[in-house]
Amino acid sequence: MKRDLVSAIIVLLSLGVLSSCGNSGKNEDGSSKHDVKIGQYHIPSASENPSFYLSLVKSRQTDSTVVFVAKSLREADTIGVQIEILKNMPAGITPDGMPDEDNGFTEGAIKFTSIGTNSDELVAAMAHVFKLPEEKGMTTATLAPLAFSSNKKDADLTKNGTYTFKLFFENQIGPEAEAFVVFDTYKRLFEFRAKDSTQYKPLVSAFQGQ
Repeated sequence: MKRDLVSAIIVLLSLGVLSSCGNSGKNEDGSSKHDVKIGQYHIPSASENPSFYLSLVKSRQTDSTVVFVAKSLREADTIGVQIEILKNMPAGITPDGMPDEDNGFTEGAIKFTSIGTNSDELVAAMAHVFKLPEEKGMTTATLAPLAFSSNKKDADLTKNGTYTFKLFFENQIGPEAEAFVVFDTYKRLFEFRAKDSTQYKPLVSAFQGQ
C-alpha cells in the first residue's frame, strides 16, 4: 500500500516537533524508570496537539523484532502498552529528502498489544487528553498499523538512536487514523502524537477496537 507524496512529506515537517523533548529513561543506578506524566511536556489546549511520552522500561528480542514495554504515570495510575517493532526497517526517505514509496511503507512492522489494566488506563488517558469519553479500555486484539519509516537511514532498533515513523491505524470511524511516533532507544523514550486534532476520535477508536 502506498500513500501520496504530500502525506509522506508531512512526516518530514513534523520531525522537529516530535524530537523536541528528552528525559533520561534511566535512574542514577542504571535501572529503568517510568515517571513521565502525560501533560508534563504538553498541556492540551485548542491550539495544541499534545504528545504522549512513555519510558521504555523493558525490552527483549526475538529473531526479527524488538519487544518493548512502555510505561508512564497518570497521577497515581500506571499506564502502558507493549510495542513490537522489526529490528531492521528500511529507510523511507531518500538521500535527497524525498519519500521512498517503494521501500518506506511496511505493513505490521510496528505492533501494539495490551498489557492489561495499564493499557486500559492508557486508552482512558488518551481519551481524556483528547477530551473524549473514557468509557472503554484497550482492545485485546493486536494493532498492526501500516508504518512509514521517516528515516534517511535503515532503522536498527537493536542499537541506540532516534527513529521516527508515521503510522496509519484501521478504525471503525472512517479512513486510517494517522499518528507520528518516535523511538529513542538511547534515552529509553517512546513518543506518540496524532497527526492533528481530526485524528483524535479515529485513534481512540483504533485502540478501543470499536
